[in-house]
Amino acid sequence: MSRVPTHREGRVLHIVNNAPEQRNAFGLDFYDGMIPAIESASSDDVGAVVISGAGGFFCAGGDVRRLAVAHKEPYAARRHGVDRLHEMIRAIRACPRPVIAAVEGGAVGAGASLAAACDLIVASKDAYFMLAYVKIGITPDGGATWSFARALPRQFATEMALTGGRVAAARLHQLGMVNRLADDPLAEALIWAGELAAGPPDAMTGIKRMIGAAEEAAFEAQLEMEADGIANALAGSEGIEGATAFVEKREARFHRK
Repeated sequence: MSRVPTHREGRVLHIVNNAPEQRNAFGLDFYDGMIPAIESASSDDVGAVVISGAGGFFCAGGDVRRLAVAHKEPYAARRHGVDRLHEMIRAIRACPRPVIAAVEGGAVGAGASLAAACDLIVASKDAYFMLAYVKIGITPDGGATWSFARALPRQFATEMALTGGRVAAARLHQLGMVNRLADDPLAEALIWAGELAAGPPDAMTGIKRMIGAAEEAAFEAQLEMEADGIANALAGSEGIEGATAFVEKREARFHRK
């Protein structure tokens, strides 16, 4: 089977991190499959994306066996793998469709960064997250220090990074970083993705863009973005259909065949 197999379930694109014998640790072959898979979600017939790991484990992060010999490589070679990881993280953040991480088992190191880069997280009740980099004497990558510091209280994110200890998904759910806990996170994520995929794609793309901008934008700039967005959306096909359906007391049909 492919290193990064994809499946379509209606308008939902399901992407699988498929190296269970390595607890789905990253390698260049993963990025080579993952990046184009994520970029394909900009297609009009994709409404939402789910990312999961094979074999009941989301992702163990970087392959430590490769990291252990990285000191023998020149700086450019050491940077290459990280740059590919960051290209993947940017692709997820830039994806116009909602991306849901379905986390089973563990999300460790860059695996935690991958989950945090997604728009939404559904985790199993016994799952855990670890920013384990410090355990092997290195610093985080994959946007971990950015994502966790914004999603969590600064002191808690600092504790995670400095200790590298396990944090239960239930704890991150209490703090709002994990959206849902489920007995079967993949099934729950696919159902949720199907519901999102039935919604208005242009509006959702705009919402993702605004939420992303809000992390850096000044208040007045955010108000301007919102004003421009809604003024255009009200005259767009989705806005017209949504408002008309509400007045007519029927379900909106955002995806006419």
